Amino acid sequence: MARIAVLLTDRCHPKQCQGECQAYCPPVRMGQECIVWGEGGKPVISETLCIGCGICVHKCPFTAIKILNTPEAAEAEMVHRYGLNSFRLYRLPVPRPKGVVGMIGPNGIGKSTALRVISGVEQPNLGRYEEPPAWEEVIRRYRGTELQPHFLKLSKGELRTVIKPQYVDTLAEESGSRSVGQFVDEAKGDTGKVLDETGLKGREEVPLKDLSGGELQLASLARTLATTADLYLLDEPSNYLDIVHRLRVARIIRALGDRASVVVVEHDLALLDYLADQAHLVYGEEAAFGVITRPMPMRTAINTYLQGYLQDENVRFRTEPIVFTTHPPKPAAHRVERVRFGALEKDFPLFHLSVSGGSLHKGEVVGVVGPNSTGKTTFVKMLAGVEVPSQGTPPAGVSVAYKPQYLRATGDWTLKERVESLSAGGGFNGELFQKELVPALRLGGVLEVPLTELSGGELQLAAIALCMGRPATLYLLDEPSAYLDSDQRMNIARLIKRLVEREGTTALVVDHDVYFLDLVADSLMTFKAEDAEKHRARGDGPFTMRQGMNELLEDIEVTFRRDEESHRPRINKEGSVLDREQRSKGEYYYEAAA
Repeated sequence: MARIAVLLTDRCHPKQCQGECQAYCPPVRMGQECIVWGEGGKPVISETLCIGCGICVHKCPFTAIKILNTPEAAEAEMVHRYGLNSFRLYRLPVPRPKGVVGMIGPNGIGKSTALRVISGVEQPNLGRYEEPPAWEEVIRRYRGTELQPHFLKLSKGELRTVIKPQYVDTLAEESGSRSVGQFVDEAKGDTGKVLDETGLKGREEVPLKDLSGGELQLASLARTLATTADLYLLDEPSNYLDIVHRLRVARIIRALGDRASVVVVEHDLALLDYLADQAHLVYGEEAAFGVITRPMPMRTAINTYLQGYLQDENVRFRTEPIVFTTHPPKPAAHRVERVRFGALEKDFPLFHLSVSGGSLHKGEVVGVVGPNSTGKTTFVKMLAGVEVPSQGTPPAGVSVAYKPQYLRATGDWTLKERVESLSAGGGFNGELFQKELVPALRLGGVLEVPLTELSGGELQLAAIALCMGRPATLYLLDEPSAYLDSDQRMNIARLIKRLVEREGTTALVVDHDVYFLDLVADSLMTFKAEDAEKHRARGDGPFTMRQGMNELLEDIEVTFRRDEESHRPRINKEGSVLDREQRSKGEYYYEAAA
C-alpha cells in the first residue's frame, strides 16, 4: 500500500489561513516534521511520516490537500511523477503498429500526461523527479514489454510522433495574423487534401483568430493530419464539434489508423466506440494519481467502464453502474402539459429560423439536436427572453432558468458567495444546492474559489448548479456537457432527469453527445438546414426519442444499434449487415428490447 499526499498548489493560499494543516497534524504535535513550510511559504507533507488521519484535509479552508491510500498502484509501475506532493502516473497505453487505441477516464488523472510520455515530449522519470533516469535505464525498466522497442526508437530519434493538443482555444491567441492555410502549411504536408477532408476548404485565407471553436478544432486536426508521422496522438478531437462533424472526424481517424499508429483520448464514448479497435481505462484521483489498465477490446472496455468494476484488478472505481434504457413513449394519459409554445421565427441579416409550435410536459426532459448553425441556441434564447422573436411570442407566465452555451465569469464572486447572494433574494434554493447539487456535481472543493479561477469544466458544473438551483417551471441548458469528462456527463444527465421528474418541472437540453442525450432525454426536438444556400433553418418537435433520432440520423446517414449487454447506443459500421438492414427499414436509431 502506498500513501499519497497531494497539495493542490493553485488552491493553497497560506497568507489567507492560519496554517491549520500543520497546527492540527497529530505527528507535528508529537514533535515530528510531518508538515513543514517549503519554498513560497506553502506546506510540504512527508508521506513517510503521515499517518493518514485526514485531519489536515478537513481543516484546510481551501480544500487544497488530498491524503490517499492507493493499494492498486504498485510503486514499481510508476511511470512519472511531477514532484513531492504532486501528481503521479502508473503504467502507459501501448500503441499498436497500426490501428486506433482509445483512452477512457475522467479529467485530471493523467491521460494527457501519458500522451506526452509516449510521444517523447516528456521523458518518463519513473518517479525519481529529483534525479531523472537516463533513457538507458528507462529502456531496461520496460525490457521484455511492448514499450521497450517504442522507447528505444524514441531515444534514438527514430520514431516520428505528433500530438493534436487538448486545448485548441489558445491557437487563436498564439496565431498572430496567420491564416488557416498558413497554419496547416507549416506541417509541410498535403494542405489541400486535409482541408478538404476536414471541411475547411474555402477557409484557407481566414485568420485563425476569426474561427469558431469547432473550426479551430478542425484546423488543429488538419495540421496534425498533414504532418508525416509514425504515431498520431489525438487529445479530445470532438470538442466544440456538432454530431455531423464528429462523425466526419471519426471516419478520418479510422482511415488514418489503416496506415499508422493512432492513440485517441475522447469523452464522447459513442464516437470512441466507433473509431477505436481497443482501449485502456484510466482510473484514480483527480490531480493525485492515475492508473492505466491493460488494453481491452473496445466493446469490453466501454461496458467495463459503465459497470465501474475491473475484475482482473479487483478495483471498483464507481459506486454504482451506469444503466441505459430504451425509451418507449409515455402513455398519453400520463403526460400532463406544462408549457405550450407557438410557432416562432427569428430573422438575422444572413440567417432565418422557423420553429414549429409544440408542448412540453410535466417531468419531461426534451433534448434539442441538430448540426451547428441551425438555430438551436437561438430558439433557447427566445424561450429564455434573451432574444426577441421576429414573429410569434414566447410562452407567457412561465418562470425560466437558463444556462447559456458560452460561460464567462466576472467579478470576484466565489460560488459560495454567489449562492448566498441569490438565496438572500429568494431566487435560489440553497438547501437543494447544499444537499444535492454540491455532492452530485462534486463542487465541495471549489466553493471558496473565485469563479474567474475555475477551469472550463469546473465553471460548467458551477453554471449547471446555479441554473438547477433556481425555482422554475422551465429549465434551459445549452450544451451542458461541454468541457466535461464522460463520468461528469453521465452524472449530470442523471441529476437533471431526477430533479425534473421529482419536481414535476420541464427541461430543454441542447447537446451533441448521443450517450448523454440517451440518458437524459425523454423526447427530442430536431433542427436542420431547410435551405442551406439561403441560410434558412427549421426546428420541429418534440418527437419521441425514436422518431427524433431517426429524423436526425437519416439526414447525417448513420445508423445506431443497442449493445446487448449494456443497452448503450452503438454506431454501426457503414455497409455492415445491420447497417443495411436498418436503413432498409428506416430504423436509424434501433430500439432493441431491454
